[in-house]
Amino acid sequence: MRVLEHLGFEVRLLKQRRCCGRPSFSQGDLDRARRLGDQNLRLLAQHPQAPILFLEPSCYSMFREDYRELGLPGAAQVASRCHLLESFLADQAERHPEWRDRFRPLNTELVIHAHCHAKALSDVRYLTRLVELIWPGKQADLLNSGCCGMAGAFGATQSEYDLSCRVGQSLADLLSAQSDDASVIASGTSCRHQIEHLTPRRPRHFAEILSEAMKPI
Repeated sequence: MRVLEHLGFEVRLLKQRRCCGRPSFSQGDLDRARRLGDQNLRLLAQHPQAPILFLEPSCYSMFREDYRELGLPGAAQVASRCHLLESFLADQAERHPEWRDRFRPLNTELVIHAHCHAKALSDVRYLTRLVELIWPGKQADLLNSGCCGMAGAFGATQSEYDLSCRVGQSLADLLSAQSDDASVIASGTSCRHQIEHLTPRRPRHFAEILSEAMKPI
């Protein structure tokens, strides 16, 4: 909210919203996922014009794709208004070159791990494009990484813990090859959890990087 308001947007948090339904959907409890999704869609239908922004890619994918798969009324109309925060800001920043003056220069390398759902539903190069638009001349390293191994609650179960760590090891190896001073960006909550579990890094959401670099108005 701080970043969006800093850039001149009016932000509203949806009241009475429910979980997106991703945990239930992933575990096969489709009835519960439908109930949660139906309430969210009915609430969002009351705000038919506003873009809907997401920080978490797994939540975004429910609204963008899975509600339609569940056959929920109004899902297609809402899906067309859904954006991941970074993608929305990259598109808007192309129209507002003055935004670069609202942020301090970055003195750190940026390394980005993209979430699997973001890669499945979009071209994640918007992540590096946003860096270049806000900080001209600054480049971020978009890692050629696979799944972190968490897959939501999968990696949190005792029976799948070892497999989760083995899957995530390739990401951990990529990060170990980066500079110790590099800032690691990961939009997914489970991705950040896994990175902290397997490496000494403290990954952050892109919104945190932007927030810390904001100049006072």
